[in-house]
Amino acid sequence: MTSCKSKKNNWVYFLCLMQSKIDKIEEEIVQKIFKLALEKFDGNNSLFARKSNCSEASIRRIYNGKQRMTLNMLLKLCDGLEIDLKELIEQI
Repeated sequence: MTSCKSKKNNWVYFLCLMQSKIDKIEEEIVQKIFKLALEKFDGNNSLFARKSNCSEASIRRIYNGKQRMTLNMLLKLCDGLEIDLKELIEQI
């Protein structure tokens, strides 16, 4: 297994850096969704889940970093928050 810290294989190093950046962006998006949902639904994840047409367990797993968001899930959460994806990611 090749380490991401090793610069011997430039492609592996590049891919590791890109994955790290993607992870950071996803974390920022999740934090923003959490904040918006907290404001809109007063912390009621059950109501947020119903409005987003997904399970409350999925929302909890996403918040806790135990589940990654698919594009489909991201769009569902935006729909539940009644915002456009563009609006969500503009300030990130």
